[in-house]
Amino acid sequence: MPKLCKFTSPGDGKPVYVNPAQVSVVYTHKGEQPDTIIAFRKDFLLGVRESLEETVAILERAAAAPAE
Repeated sequence: MPKLCKFTSPGDGKPVYVNPAQVSVVYTHKGEQPDTIIAFRKDFLLGVRESLEETVAILERAAAAPAE
């Protein structure tokens, strides 16, 4: 099983888990409250509470770690 990355949902603070191998883009949506968005392919977006830099670092660490 691929290593999953744990993030926090901005709406309710509950954990969400992401497979880093399926992420295509990570960006910040500028709004009244800036959100970090993780995109999968072209039709699925997930907002997370973590900053852009923190999100990218978590995904990079998971991608670099050997699968168990």
